[in-house]
Amino acid sequence: MSEPIRYFYKGKEADFIIFVNSEELVEEYLKNPAPSKLTEVVSLFQIFSNQESRGSEGELGEASKLQLENEFGKKLKEEELIDLILKSGKPLSHANVNRKKFSSTNDANIGM
Repeated sequence: MSEPIRYFYKGKEADFIIFVNSEELVEEYLKNPAPSKLTEVVSLFQIFSNQESRGSEGELGEASKLQLENEFGKKLKEEELIDLILKSGKPLSHANVNRKKFSSTNDANIGM
């Protein structure tokens, strides 16, 4: 199975990201959107936003209820919000979930 993909939605006040299993599954879902198929498509039933609420990069945290209500209106269930993000969003690069990035702060001390 391929790596999870970030799906990005550019909003008016905030931008949102969800994680999907593959672009192919999203394409199949969009041809025939049924709530029962959503569990096959989405790898994590959470909607994320970065700390600045804009863009797809940076440290992600779960989007607040207020952010979601300001963008999409009240009384929408999480499944409906994810459906809207899939229909109006776009895929980004692989999510690199489970991969850690390390940087060295002092290369002179390596091997000591």
